[in-house]
Amino acid sequence: MSLLLVAGILIAGSVPVFGGGAPRLSQEPYLEVVEVSGNVSYGYEPLKALQGRPAKVGDRLRRSGEGITTGNGSSAKLAVDNGIGNLDVSENTNVRVKNLSRGRNGSNTTDLAMNRGRVRAKVRSFTNPQSRFSIQTPGGVAGVRGTEFVVEVLPNGETRVITVDGIVAVSAADRTQAVSKGYASLIVPGNPPTTPSLISGNVRVSLQILPAPDTGKVRVSGSVNPINSVFLNDLPVDVSPTGLFDTVVPLPTNGLLRLMVRNPLGEEQVYELVAP
Repeated sequence: MSLLLVAGILIAGSVPVFGGGAPRLSQEPYLEVVEVSGNVSYGYEPLKALQGRPAKVGDRLRRSGEGITTGNGSSAKLAVDNGIGNLDVSENTNVRVKNLSRGRNGSNTTDLAMNRGRVRAKVRSFTNPQSRFSIQTPGGVAGVRGTEFVVEVLPNGETRVITVDGIVAVSAADRTQAVSKGYASLIVPGNPPTTPSLISGNVRVSLQILPAPDTGKVRVSGSVNPINSVFLNDLPVDVSPTGLFDTVVPLPTNGLLRLMVRNPLGEEQVYELVAP
């Protein structure tokens, strides 16, 4: 089972039905919101400005442009109506529909897009070779057949693909890397994917807190395992392919900063920092 990541979209395979026989399909395919936690909005907007009414369980995404956006500390879960799989949508993520369709030959096409945030998808093997499940990102296109994987898009457009189960072939800039279970690869837009690195539970950080040139601000810089994500006061921080980060933020009135490091499997470590 493999996944192909080339510049811009994530393609995944079909799935035998979840136990109990084939689900009854509607004429019009959809994604259904099956779980909501916190601030999640539902609407029909361009990807970068996806906002709308509060999302609720039972909402269905059908048309191109429809999607959901999660806020700080919020999450949601989407299920594909034909039973091929589901998506766990993390905080500060937007996901929208590009194309949902069914072919006369029985194939199913599920094309989604995201430009920020984190999605964990679990997809079962396709019975129809013409079926497709895809997620478009600024960094690449991936394809899988019966696997579980994580796609994360950072604020700078970097895409991370983490294989939880199965094997993933990640391609960009005319190069391909095979990513096995327990490994991850990074893609900076316009560059080839990195050599897969073993996912570890290490969420340690080495950092410095310094006064910033501007009054009322503070500079935080440091290094982490480059596959990890960093959040400062709940906002994502850009991390370079070598694991370095450097950011300037307003100094909180209480002088306290909350830095969180999260590994690709979702394990987190929070550091409470006192600004100078």
